[in-house]
Amino acid sequence: MSDLYRKEALAHRSRALFGEVRLQAPPATWIITALLVGLAALCLAGLFLFQVQTDDGPVRLITWLFGSKAWS
Repeated sequence: MSDLYRKEALAHRSRALFGEVRLQAPPATWIITALLVGLAALCLAGLFLFQVQTDDGPVRLITWLFGSKAWS
């Protein structure tokens, strides 16, 4: 079956590209991703660490936002 094609055509089809392929995102993408992850971590830490002053005294922010009194 290889007699149907010229040697040059077969050689051209079998030739691989030179070098290796690298997929790399631009630096701005990594910077934006790192900033967003840091902001999300800061918000989550704030929910558990910050306190709100209420009439009953200081209450953790997560309890103040999502506590049972907030939904009733």
